[in-house]
Parts: sequence; structure tokens; C-alpha cells
Amino acid sequence: MAFLSGIVKSSLSLLGKDGSAFPYSIGDKAEWYSGQSIWTLYQGTKKEDGSPVSVFRYERQTGQADKFLLAKNAFRRFRTIRHPDLLKYLDGLEASGNDQNIYIVTERVEPLENQLKQDANKDLTIWGLYKVANAIKFLNDDCGAVHGNVKMSSIFTDQAGEWKLGGLELLSIMKEDSPIVLTSSSESVPESHRYTSPEARKSGWEIIKDIPINATDSWLFGLLIYEVFNGIFSTQEQLNARKEIPSNLFQSYKSLINQNPKLRANMKKILDVGLRPNGAFDTQFVKVNLFLENIAIKEQSEKDAFFKDLGVNIDNYPPDFCKYKILPTLVHAFEFGAGGSSALNAILKIGNHLSDEEYNDIIIACLVRMYGSQDRAIRYSLLENLPNYIEHLSDKTVSDKLFPNVATGFNDGAPIIREQTVKAILLLMPKLNDRIRNYDLLRYLAKMQTDDEPGIRTNTTICLGKMAKYLNDGTRKKVLVPAFTRALRDPFVHARVASLMALNATSEYFDAPDCATKIIPCVSMNLIDKEKVVRTQAFKSLEVFVKRLQMLADKMPDTELKEAPMPSQANSNSTPLQSQYSAAAISMAGSVGKEAAGWAGWAVTSLATRVMNSSVEGTMDQEAAAKPPVKPENGNGPDDAAASTHDVRLKKVDSSKFSVSDDGVDIQETNGWGDANLITFETEDDWAPLDASAEVGSSTSLEDDVQAIVAARPSVTASFAPATPNPTSHSGKPAKQSMKLAGMKPKADPLSGWGLDEDDSWAGVTIPKTATSPKATAASNVSPVSSFHPPVQNQVKSNSPRLTKEERQAELERKKEERRQRLAELRQQKQASGVRKL
Repeated sequence: MAFLSGIVKSSLSLLGKDGSAFPYSIGDKAEWYSGQSIWTLYQGTKKEDGSPVSVFRYERQTGQADKFLLAKNAFRRFRTIRHPDLLKYLDGLEASGNDQNIYIVTERVEPLENQLKQDANKDLTIWGLYKVANAIKFLNDDCGAVHGNVKMSSIFTDQAGEWKLGGLELLSIMKEDSPIVLTSSSESVPESHRYTSPEARKSGWEIIKDIPINATDSWLFGLLIYEVFNGIFSTQEQLNARKEIPSNLFQSYKSLINQNPKLRANMKKILDVGLRPNGAFDTQFVKVNLFLENIAIKEQSEKDAFFKDLGVNIDNYPPDFCKYKILPTLVHAFEFGAGGSSALNAILKIGNHLSDEEYNDIIIACLVRMYGSQDRAIRYSLLENLPNYIEHLSDKTVSDKLFPNVATGFNDGAPIIREQTVKAILLLMPKLNDRIRNYDLLRYLAKMQTDDEPGIRTNTTICLGKMAKYLNDGTRKKVLVPAFTRALRDPFVHARVASLMALNATSEYFDAPDCATKIIPCVSMNLIDKEKVVRTQAFKSLEVFVKRLQMLADKMPDTELKEAPMPSQANSNSTPLQSQYSAAAISMAGSVGKEAAGWAGWAVTSLATRVMNSSVEGTMDQEAAAKPPVKPENGNGPDDAAASTHDVRLKKVDSSKFSVSDDGVDIQETNGWGDANLITFETEDDWAPLDASAEVGSSTSLEDDVQAIVAARPSVTASFAPATPNPTSHSGKPAKQSMKLAGMKPKADPLSGWGLDEDDSWAGVTIPKTATSPKATAASNVSPVSSFHPPVQNQVKSNSPRLTKEERQAELERKKEERRQRLAELRQQKQASGVRKL
């Protein structure tokens, strides 16, 4: 319905010197109303707040005293009689002095004729007739009054399209002295001759006091029915034809226009018959409106059934009626508990017909207030329907007003509220500010990942995966890996699958170290999961990360190691022994392939450096006694590379004592450290026999000296010392002991939250102290590593005094001489043995 489309543009200058006292601005005059009443209808606004109103103005003219009395009677009746189906009176003014005009201010309305000419709706017409009949019933039965002016020009429609009965110029209470309906002439009311009842036409208006009080208004209501469906009539003989009058209304219509006033049906009978099954007023639209008007006295079960049905059929009702009549009733019922959560669906459907400004003023304001409700049903309904109105919420409203109330759902005792709150976060995430995204919200999600309900833990993982793109880089690095790897150990199968899929979806955010040391090792544990669906997804995830890791590795430089200097290029400040070990490292590296040379050279150089340091400091217990064998002239002896190779072994360690921590792969003894080291590197006990036939002793090169020192079999052990355990953790339980590879610098774990660190926090965000570890963590046999500990080198302290440089040089020369002599003896023994064999 195009409300107030018939407007004649004309300005009105009135009220003279009293105009400043009138708190309303009068605007354009309504079309299709001039000449049908003693009033002129204008549209106006209230000066205080700009709310729309309608203004009925009567201009007093000379020689029209009867009309002036009718206008004054209407003004008085509007102020004293109120009913929902009567035109709603707001204010009025009876001017004095020269300006004796009368102004009646009502709710914003337009003439009924406008509605019928533009877009007559059958539902609105039937409901309108019901409303007018109910108003007449109120006047006749409850007030003992006769309206006397029921016709098309006395009925108006509000913004919702509902009919309102006006035209109170002839309204008279029959118990009063000299009712105006009896004394007024027929010429005072425009077109009254067409609507005059047969008895009044015959005996005059005074006959009204001698007939039933409802007779006059019943006749007029019958004529209204005819004109609504069939248009204007010119003679009363036309009234007998049904034409467009509905068949189920025609019998009531005939009883209203009975020529005998005593046999005419009153409005109570018309309403009762119309509401019977198959009656004129027995329509779904009428039932909906009657329920809304009496919703306060309905049972909750009736309300729930009604709102459920209303949400389904709301699109079949006139949009303006839904917007201005049904919607305000629903909002009031929803906000004050009469409608409950079931009203929200219908409210949001009607909201689709509102402008953005109207939506914010009517619906959003109400919804934001209702998020503070303690009614779980209302809170759940608000969260469930969030997709239907999220686009109308501004970023500021979501961050400042909505999120604080939504966040209370994370701590709600009802699991269904907690789960729905987690789901709602995905919709709110784009509208939250950075502080809430990267701090406040993550505190709650960290707690949700430890929830007792497996479905909530699963949805939390999914939520983190989908909201990753809204987090900043630093937060993603700290949160995603520990969160997803924790979920990989969840006993709930769908939580593990969700974690694997989330890792796939967010793989672009992980760098090479995270992929290699934290993600791939944790995913690999799920390759042998008891559930096939997990294993399948684990293989897919592993393939994704291996490919990504390969791409990242391809971009890395070939090496970061600097090439070891040749003996001739050694630093002049280095000792001769240091230069010798560097040469030995290069010599051994040359015995393997090109790619392996770098690795072997690094390993031997590291070992040689340790031997050299021990020798220089006087910590070696054994002296080198032999020079590496030299390949004999006959070619039967072992070669130099074989004679100089060290066999370094790893002790076997029980693999059950080690696990994978939250932040990557770490070696950790779960049953306590004890006194022994976990991993020990040892030299081989049985050394290969020296080649006595090699011609040594004559050579004093650095290479011979190095090989001789290596052959002396010093006991070199690289070990890891146990970490000093922390006495207690914050919970009062002994803190877990852990270790890291030797040589790595201890540092705090930046991802300490999802792995349940001592502060029960992750990513620098404190988890509420009510958070408890999930059953998943309790069921897992994986323990996080708490800290790094540097290795304790196995050093042998010497009781001998520290030697000077000259003394060390002399000692070295003495040892060289002893080696030459020993090698000569061995050579002689071998030659003698060869002679005996011959």
C-alpha cells in the first residue's frame, strides 16, 4: 500500500498570533477528502521529535453555525472517548478571538478511499470491517451512544492499513439532554441524504430515540459494506443486489439493511456470526490479529504454536501491515517475555521489508538489549539467527555492545549455549576489532579447546581454522600450531579429523621450521590411528606438508658452512696441533663422495677439535702411541683412509621413554632422569691393528702426527647431562624434567598456551583459571618439554700444573721421538715374522 500518496502540495499559513503555541507543523493537504466532510485533512509533524501526525482543521464561516456546533461536538468526543478501533486522538486546539478554527491532531492516517483506489487487499478489507463493527459495538453497547455518521468518509487507515472510525460530529449519548443527532439538520452533514435510514427519511431524525439504539448505526454499517465491495450507490433500490459482496457475508448484510429497524442485527450478532467456522471473519489474517491483540492472556504453549505458524505465513500478509502492526507487537512481546524466543524468526522476516535506518531503530536496538537477557532460550535463538541480521550490525556495535554479552556464553553452564557461541564467533569475527580478535577472543577459545564436550572442542578447532585469516601474523604463529597439534591427540575422532583438515586449510601460514619440527612429526602419529578416517586424512595432510616443505627447502641456500682452510692457510695464531686436526678433517672428508664430504668433514672436525682441546689442556689420560699405517710397497696393507677411520656409535636407548611435545619433536624421559646419560657417543673399543710394515718414523709431517694422535684411542664421550628439575609447578605437583639437544641455547617456549604450560596460557594470553584440561590431554601419553638444558661436557681434570708454551713444545717433541721408536720396533717385529713365515 502506498501510504499518503494522494497529497496536494500546498503550504498552510494559519493560527495567526496563537500559532507559536501550537506544537505541530502543518504541511500538505490530503487529496480525495475535500468536500466529503466539514473537516480539511492535513499531514503534519510534531515539532519536538518530528513524529508524523494528521491534523483535521475546521474553518468557521459565516452562516454555518450548525457545522460549527458539529465540529465542537467532534472535538469534545475525541478528547473523552478512547478505543483502539477509533481514530487515535493526540492533541487539539480550539482557537479564540478572530481565529475560531478548530484543530484535531491524530495519529498519521489517510482516507479509506485512498486505500480502496490504490491496492485494495481482501484481508485488509475483511479485517477493516471487523474493526469498524467492533468500534460501533463499543459505542452502542458500552457507551449507550449513537454514532450516526458511519460512512466511507468517516473511516481512515493508519500506516499499517488498519481501519479507524472517525467522523464523530453526530456522536451522541442518548441519555444526555438534547443529543445533537436529534437536533441537527440533515443538511449539516455532507451527503447525509444518501445514507439516511428509511425511518429517519420518513419521520425525521427524532425517531432515533424511539428505536433500538443500534438500529441507525446497523443501517449505516450495511451501506458501508455495499460501498466497500460494489462502489457508490445512487438509489436505495440498488442495495438488494449482492454483486461483489462475499457470499458468507451477504446474509449478515441483508439483516443490517432490514427496512424494519427493530429487526436489524446489532454488531454483537454480526461479529459472532462472522467468527463462526466459514463465517465472513473466519480467516487466518483475522485470527492472527485477534491473537496479537490478546497475546498477554495467552498460554505459553499457545504463543509458541502461534509464532511458529506466523513465521511460516508472514510473507503472505501485506508488507505495511506487517511492518507497522505485527512487528511492533512482536518486538514488544519478545522484549518483555510475552512472545519468548519463538517470536524472533517472524521479527527477522518482517525486517527484510525495512530500510536500514528502520531496521537499526526497531530491530537491532531490541536485539542488542536482549543479548543481556538471562533467558537461555532467548540467547540461543539470538545466536542461532545471527546469520539473518549480522549484515545490519555495525563494527562498532559488535565490538562495543554485542561481544561483551556474547562472550558470557563461553562460561555458560549449558553446553548448547557454549557450542552456539563458538559457532557465532565465525560470523562476528570480521566485525571485531584487532584487540578482541588477537587477545580477548583467543582466551575464550583456549578454554573451549579443553571443554568436556567433544563437539565443542571439535567446533573450536574448526573455528580457529576458519578465523585464521583474520589474525595477525604473530598471533597465528603462536596459536595455530599448538592448538591444532593438541587437537590431534583428542580422543574424539571428529576432533582429530577437524584438526588435520584445519592444518591443511591453514598450511600457507606455517614456515619451514614449523612444518618440519612441529607439524609433520605430530601428524605422523596419526598415520597409524585406530580410526581409518583419521588415517586417511593424516596421509593427505602429510602429503600437503611434505610438498610445502619441499617448496620451502628449495628456496633455501645450499649451505651456510664456510669451507675449512687448508693447513697452509691456517691462522698464524693457531697452534700446530689445531692445524693438524684441520688437515685430518679435510683428509677424511675427501674419502667420501662430494655431497657426503661436507657432512663427514664437519663430523670429524668436531671430534678432532674436542680431542685437541683435551690434549692442550692436559686432560687426555692416554697418549698417542702409534702413527697411522702407511700403505706398503707391495700393496697388501690397508690404505690410509681405512686406518684413520673412527667408528663412532650411539648407545641404544629405550624408545618408550621418549615422546613428542606440543611445540615439536623433543626427546624426553618420562620416568625420571636417573644418574645415567641418555645418549652417549663412544669410540670403538677394538681398534684395527696398525700396519707394522708401513715405513714410518722417517716422516715428521703434520699428517703423520695427526694420524698417530688419532690412533692413540683417547676416550672421548659426548653426553647430555640431566636437567635440574624444578621443585614444584604452580599446581604443587613436581615439574616435569626435560632436555634439549646439546649446544642449543635455552629459551622460553612462545607457544606455551595450548600445551598447558605453567601459566595455563598460550600466545601470551591468560586462560581463565576455571579452564580445565580436556580428557584428551589426560588420555594422551605425550608430555610437553618444559625447557632446554645445555650439555655437561665430559671433561677429565688434570692434577698436573699448567705447562708453558716451551714446555709443551718439548713434551711434544719427546712424544714424537717415543712414537718413532715404537713404530720402528713394530716394523722389525713384522719383518721378523715375515721371515719366519717364509
